[in-house]
Amino acid sequence: MLYVVSYSLRVILVPVLLVASVITAAEPVQYCRFGHNIQSQDADVDFCLGVAMHQNASSKNYDMYLTMTVTRSSSLGWTAIGTGSSMAGSLMFILYGDPYANEPPTVSIRTVEGHHQPQLVSQADMGAADVRLLQASWVPASIAESELSTRGASPVSVAKLAIVCYSCEQWPGASISASAVSQPWIWAWNDEQEFAVYSHDAHLDAHKHDAGNGGWGRFYIDMARSINKEVYPPSLPQIRPHVRIIGASDSPRGTGWMGWLGPIHGLLLGTAYLILLPIGVVAMRCGLAKSFKYHWIIQLVGSVFIWSGVLLGILQSRRLDTTHQWIGITVAICSLVQILLGWRHHVVFMKTKRRQWASHSHIWLGRGFLIFGWGNIITGIVLAGHSLKWTAIASSVVTVDALVLIGCTWVLKRRMRGESPQAPHLSRLPPWKSQREEYFVLTAADEDEDDDRSSRDIQESPMLTRKDID
Repeated sequence: MLYVVSYSLRVILVPVLLVASVITAAEPVQYCRFGHNIQSQDADVDFCLGVAMHQNASSKNYDMYLTMTVTRSSSLGWTAIGTGSSMAGSLMFILYGDPYANEPPTVSIRTVEGHHQPQLVSQADMGAADVRLLQASWVPASIAESELSTRGASPVSVAKLAIVCYSCEQWPGASISASAVSQPWIWAWNDEQEFAVYSHDAHLDAHKHDAGNGGWGRFYIDMARSINKEVYPPSLPQIRPHVRIIGASDSPRGTGWMGWLGPIHGLLLGTAYLILLPIGVVAMRCGLAKSFKYHWIIQLVGSVFIWSGVLLGILQSRRLDTTHQWIGITVAICSLVQILLGWRHHVVFMKTKRRQWASHSHIWLGRGFLIFGWGNIITGIVLAGHSLKWTAIASSVVTVDALVLIGCTWVLKRRMRGESPQAPHLSRLPPWKSQREEYFVLTAADEDEDDDRSSRDIQESPMLTRKDID
């Protein structure tokens, strides 16, 4: 039994962990926009921002630690990130420079009272807050982009910045709150300006003015989640590659009924993947007279939960740009295929008492359902901005769910094997009864097993009488 459980657990959980490994390893808060494309004229802004808040033991105020990266393959233009929902009162961090020169990128810290040319901040402008630039350097781009550069495109570099804002909640401009769960930030960029000199007070040409056309935008960060509760100051936030959003969003967290879409979305899908679908599998194997009926009813309800949850997720997010979303949509679409495969298998099996392509497809697609569904539960919890503690809890629940499912199916298989009829006269029973042991098996090693073998509601062959069976 230990071998079977161990083997099956590896088969099921390894893909789950692979699906979730990249995202679950992420730092608490990160927001990125991946628009750089050295092979296209339609490139967009490309930056990442990592945030960590820490309460200073001396001042009792919160310090804000920032790590910022900007991908560039040209000396033209600038990229800016700022606090608040508009330029007025925003604490802006503006980067420009020549990645091919032997000089570090220029980081200009500015603010403005309205929608005008931002000006350098002075110590008087900072109030009780204080900003320090810890690092500004060009670093090599990723291997993939570097390979493209060697094929004739412009070399790609990444500007990496590290900034700390001491007592940042004391900034007199746009509010900065360590307890905010949806702190607004703005970004803007210009990809055409040619600088005569990269001074800190250089004049900046305007960005494109209409929101949504690539010139500027807003995003929101869960500052409360980013709080580091250690006594000593935290290390600088690490930017995880290829992860767009962790503890952040493109729109503010909903209030009123919109705020319930996320929790209901998670509740529906969690119920489907952790409770309904596994119960449906066990119902198929339990050997009851109505196992088949229980199986399709429970799985149909689970599918309805999946469709409803995915629909709510789409309504909440308003855009589709994460792997989590596309996996969820793909699984929802495949659930329709799964229903058709199950129906096809049942119809053919009633006629031939033999497995065929629909049987095997139904089995393996069902296994894929659970694997990707479990993985998406974990990634969804992380993307929703929950802490790593909740991610660990979710991973543990998925593991227990897999163990219980494997254990139940193994026990049912052993029970069916122990109850297999041995008397010669029972060989006259229909295949779906006489081969009952085979019909109730669900392990990774048994590739030929039929997910619908326990169709206990199929009527016995009319050639047999009760007297023959007894």
